[in-house]
Amino acid sequence: MYYWLIILAVVVIATAVLLSKRSRNTPLPPQKTTDPASLRNTALGTVVGFADKYNTHAWLGLPYAQPPVGALRWKAPRPPQPWHGVREALACGHPSVQLGGVTLELPPEQWGKLAGSEDCLTLNIYAPQMQPDDIPATALPVMFWIHGGANTAGASGTYTTLRNLAGQDRVVMVSANYRLGILGWFSLEELAQEGDTAADRSGNFGTLDLIAALQWIRQHISSFGGDPNNVTVFGESAGGLNTYTVLASPLAKGLFHRAILQSPLMASYTMAQARNYTDSAQPGHAVSSRELLCQWLQRDGRAADRPTAKTLIASMSPADIASFVRSLTPEMLMAPITPGALSFYDAPCVLQDGHVLPAMPLLQVFADRSRYNAVPVIIGTNRDEYRLFMSNNPAYVHMLFGSIPLMRDRVRYLRHAAYMSSLWQVSSALEPASAMVASGHRDVWVYRFDWDEQPAVPLIQPRLLLGAAHVLDVAFVFRDLDGEFDPFRSFNAANLLGRKEVSGAMAGYWTHFARHGQPRCGPAASLPEWTRWSAEVNQPRLMVFDTSIDGGTRMVIHSSSMAELKATLAQDPALHHDPRERAELYGRMFLWSILGGQEAPHMLTTFAQTHGYVGNVADLRPSYWP
Repeated sequence: MYYWLIILAVVVIATAVLLSKRSRNTPLPPQKTTDPASLRNTALGTVVGFADKYNTHAWLGLPYAQPPVGALRWKAPRPPQPWHGVREALACGHPSVQLGGVTLELPPEQWGKLAGSEDCLTLNIYAPQMQPDDIPATALPVMFWIHGGANTAGASGTYTTLRNLAGQDRVVMVSANYRLGILGWFSLEELAQEGDTAADRSGNFGTLDLIAALQWIRQHISSFGGDPNNVTVFGESAGGLNTYTVLASPLAKGLFHRAILQSPLMASYTMAQARNYTDSAQPGHAVSSRELLCQWLQRDGRAADRPTAKTLIASMSPADIASFVRSLTPEMLMAPITPGALSFYDAPCVLQDGHVLPAMPLLQVFADRSRYNAVPVIIGTNRDEYRLFMSNNPAYVHMLFGSIPLMRDRVRYLRHAAYMSSLWQVSSALEPASAMVASGHRDVWVYRFDWDEQPAVPLIQPRLLLGAAHVLDVAFVFRDLDGEFDPFRSFNAANLLGRKEVSGAMAGYWTHFARHGQPRCGPAASLPEWTRWSAEVNQPRLMVFDTSIDGGTRMVIHSSSMAELKATLAQDPALHHDPRERAELYGRMFLWSILGGQEAPHMLTTFAQTHGYVGNVADLRPSYWP
């Protein structure tokens, strides 16, 4: 008995060390001081930054648009105002309004609480140290990083390790904050005013912010040694989705020249979903502008319930509705939002408005080369993407002491993770890549990240719990061997050599691609040749990133599609005696997941009956599903 208690105590202590964020007792970093050598003159004014690691300079918190506050809330971004004197750019700007969580590196007691500011449209620049006289002849490649966070959370300030690429690969790195969630994507017809542009009426304000940041780069990045005619947009997760949006937006044409999409999503929403009531003839999303308006009126005491709110809205003038929603504070706006896993929330982000983005799903956009910006692209996913979202899901894990995840059923956990991760790869990387190639676009490369050499922790087993999980690749791309960005505490001295190998390959390909428009064999032709994605399924067309002990960085033959996934699930011998689990997986993949689309419910009924499940299919839907 006492023996197991001792082991359990050791596990708890080890887990706390591995999985906790920085201790509150950790000393604050030293105060940054300006470096005169970083003085730069831009068309907006003079700015000074500071010296950073790897012989870099950093300029943080530069405004790329006017603050979207007051009358500019839910408007397209306006050009920034010039400043007088020398602006000190020593700290990142405020993140966008959001529910605080792990993406802001906040302690658990602050998760779900309001954080950020509406005044958030700033960017950060990291560049090799250069003398001002050397800059005009430099013209280094520019890489513009878009942070992730489900388009409802996150901040550019989390990714200060971008400077590693700036210093070690001689590129100019830029990151930006942009409006998130219901402040970034929101379409309410009554907000329209005389004199509004089509962009103002689009509802795609977060997308427009990113386009404004690209316009800022085109106009000003040469002052920092960057080449405005060689800009690579790249991002991870929602940042990957937003990279898809700049590929799809006619307003971004000519503002960038390559794109890299890491673990992207492909979700977008119709204007009906963004605007309508859930019980309209064309149903809206549960967090549509109309549904939010109902809840805001109830919370303001102007309506007792939803039916009364709907009646009140029908009687209000457009001016009254606009005045009401613009008077609400960020706290009032966010009050109806229920945070989900990692403090993200589900809302209609990325709207098919017909101006900023085509009025069709993104996959349909990429099927016609005339509809998108066909620059060279790299697209990829992590082998075990979905394990991150299962690792805190009570359907799959039991939380020991409320914080230590233990798999309930290892076989089931790994099986569901494999199916969901394959779905992510197919829907968000392979199908878009194949659509682009079929449309006549040749310059498409696809990869998979497989590194999974986490430290061994008893009971938790991070290599199984997480494996090559979502987000894990970011540190490798940024050459972060010091573990500055290590959200899962996966890095230690024992796996350093392997991390260095995989990081060198990924960062090498990424920056060579940014410099030349093709990954080829990386810098100095030191890596395997990365061949293009093609319609030929029987030849190597997928690059795998892993350590030498697990096969190394290599090209492999790989094929998968939605049809193949459905066939594999239908024929999986491991589910022969469990028709309920087979039907449940079908529903999770193809009806209820943002990854697999929204199939009609009768498809699940047909599948379940075909494979021997005789229960009520409504019982298969999980109560907790990110």
